[in-house]
Amino acid sequence: MKKYLSLILVLCSLSIFGTAQENNKVSAKKSSIQLYGFIRSEYYYDTYKGLNAAQDNFYLFPLYKGLDADGEHLNKQGIHGYTAMATRFGFNISGPEILGAKTSANFETDFAGIVAEYPEVLRLRKAYVKFDWEKSSLLVGQTWHPLWNGSGAFFPQVGGLNTGSPYNPFNRSPQIDFDYKLGAKTTLSLTALYEQQYTSPGFYKVDDTNDKNLAKRNAGIPELVAGLYFNHDGMSLGLAGQFNAIKPIDVTEGTAGKYKSDELNTSYAVMSYIGYRKDKWFFLLKELVGQNLTNMLMIGGYGVKSYDAATGAMTYTNYTTSSTLVNVVYGTKHQLGFFAGMTNNFGTKDALHNFDGAAQTKGLMPTMKQVYRVAPYFAYNYKNLRFVAEYEIDSADYGTGTFDFSDGLYDDTVTATNHRILLMLTYNF
Repeated sequence: MKKYLSLILVLCSLSIFGTAQENNKVSAKKSSIQLYGFIRSEYYYDTYKGLNAAQDNFYLFPLYKGLDADGEHLNKQGIHGYTAMATRFGFNISGPEILGAKTSANFETDFAGIVAEYPEVLRLRKAYVKFDWEKSSLLVGQTWHPLWNGSGAFFPQVGGLNTGSPYNPFNRSPQIDFDYKLGAKTTLSLTALYEQQYTSPGFYKVDDTNDKNLAKRNAGIPELVAGLYFNHDGMSLGLAGQFNAIKPIDVTEGTAGKYKSDELNTSYAVMSYIGYRKDKWFFLLKELVGQNLTNMLMIGGYGVKSYDAATGAMTYTNYTTSSTLVNVVYGTKHQLGFFAGMTNNFGTKDALHNFDGAAQTKGLMPTMKQVYRVAPYFAYNYKNLRFVAEYEIDSADYGTGTFDFSDGLYDDTVTATNHRILLMLTYNF
């Protein structure tokens, strides 16, 4: 029966949409529902197998797996694919005035929910309710992380499904967001978030049948983001700070037995950007410096700083990374686009504990020293159709040689490089 779940959910959604439309004919002043989305199919070819998702559509960076007996990279071999799983639909809902506020809601899903036995299933992308007053607004539900797009639609405009990841924070989370207008052009944003699909790893023994966001849930503290945004005549400036806390383990075990653990790992990040969107131009320059940004699909993480053999108690230290991206697009019907991003890993703040010659770390490639991407593309837009041809080069420097416990990095590096060709056709509705 599980294999029919996606179809049933789609039919139920369309049924609800149809019923709502009928109800709107009777009481159109109360609410209205608008269906939107697209059919998206894409072909890709890679020269180096990578760390990715969505049947390789979502490419992060080349995945180094060592050398063969002849000194050749094991993963340096061609791979290609063709899917339509990024197809998406959603509903924009306008509702009645409540508590003096205009109300609206949004629900959005796609077919990129991956589980072992069913490669294409529906997943929740966005589901929120929003209240808009004259000078403030309140959003409750799941949507994009505020570090993803800042104020408005200032996120990377590219051809690939990765949308600039891992150089731009990629995360949708359950959240409560409050925005207040300090003036006609400036907005203060305060957000509290929890983790759902994009999670912070801990030392819990979990598998595909168990929850993987225990590190955040057990911390008892939401992720907090405060941002200040300026918008005027197509120009947008943003500055935001983030605080996060996780509990990597709740029960430890040592030679003296099991013990309850209350140790948290806290981390911080700062993001700034300048964006411009007007006429035929789009421009975005963005910088982020932070610690343990794994839940943003960014490289880094954290490691064990100290260990008590009797109780199993651990303390932690974070890897610090910086990420910079620039994105330029020109044109409307015919578009030329360019994206470049680079992330550098500065290592851990404190020395890591030596567990008999090895360190214990968690994250997304925490010992990777550097990764970069360059991706030009051409797009042709005609009515509801959009065609994109994109070339993407991704290069990653993996640590090798002697491990340095003082900063959690290796002394030497080996470089893995991928060349990707992407062809994509989208029909918007």
